[in-house]
Amino acid sequence: MVKFDHIIHFVNRLDSVEAEGVLPIHSGGKHEHLGTANLLSYFDQRYVEYLAIDDEERFRRHLEEAEDSFAKTIDQVQYEEGFIRCALATEEIHQLADRYRAKGFRTVGPMDMERTTNGETIRWKLLYILDDEETLPFFIQWEEAEAARSDRIRNLRGDFISPEINIHHKVKNEKVWDAFFDVIGVWKGEVDAHTTITIAENEKPSITLEVGMDGESAIYKGAVYKFI
Repeated sequence: MVKFDHIIHFVNRLDSVEAEGVLPIHSGGKHEHLGTANLLSYFDQRYVEYLAIDDEERFRRHLEEAEDSFAKTIDQVQYEEGFIRCALATEEIHQLADRYRAKGFRTVGPMDMERTTNGETIRWKLLYILDDEETLPFFIQWEEAEAARSDRIRNLRGDFISPEINIHHKVKNEKVWDAFFDVIGVWKGEVDAHTTITIAENEKPSITLEVGMDGESAIYKGAVYKFI
């Protein structure tokens, strides 16, 4: 039903990411009405999104209007650079919203989104699952056929590499995450054939990205990258 889509790394400035990042950059664009901009580093269809505030006024207006969003997470983490949130891809976003509400979760969306990259507009839908304690993954449904999206990404990055990826979360309340994953039938963190999300309880939340490929492990702009 779902698979891992991307992880967001909030950074203060995008220009330094493009010049000296730990991963190659393949694309980028702007979320005009959110006041944010991004750069994307693809592995295959999965990617790391480097997100920065691009327009302070629009961003502040969005904070006032939105109940939850990936951009609002920046404010929730008090503008500290690092990994802030993951997205899971689905083709049944409306049905997922119904299932989460039936289990007692509060939801925001599905809502229509878009960004512009080199004059091309890319569209998708987002669904947020709310909790008073935890910042949970959100869901994305691309408004583009999977084959067409794969071809577009290959044109940007070349051949896919499809490494094993684990996103390790330290969270305050593991039971909330267990309930979240139970709705979508994810057991032992196995989101898809090449991606897991593992959870451990800790008073100070954090996220570590572990990738099965060559590279030099580092703490880069507040985010822990481990190449295994």
